[in-house]
Amino acid sequence: MSPSARRLSQWLAEPMPLRKVAELLGVDAAKAPGLVRANRFPCRVSKVKGKYVASVADVMEAMGIDDPIVRTGDLLGGAEFARRWD
Repeated sequence: MSPSARRLSQWLAEPMPLRKVAELLGVDAAKAPGLVRANRFPCRVSKVKGKYVASVADVMEAMGIDDPIVRTGDLLGGAEFARRWD
């Protein structure tokens, strides 16, 4: 993979809070921490600064969403195309 191309999940590198992940996966947010502690949550979760978070790549995998390679030029070209329609 060239330096100007990354996986979609790498462009969205900010970890997602457990509440949002639970909502996306259709899990009761109140039960999510217990499921994580019991190793029964549907995707990998880490604890960062005392809060449960999941990477975008792990959430995409749990949802069955492909993680395609996105090239910088394609991303910028798409943004420019969208700007013309504003």
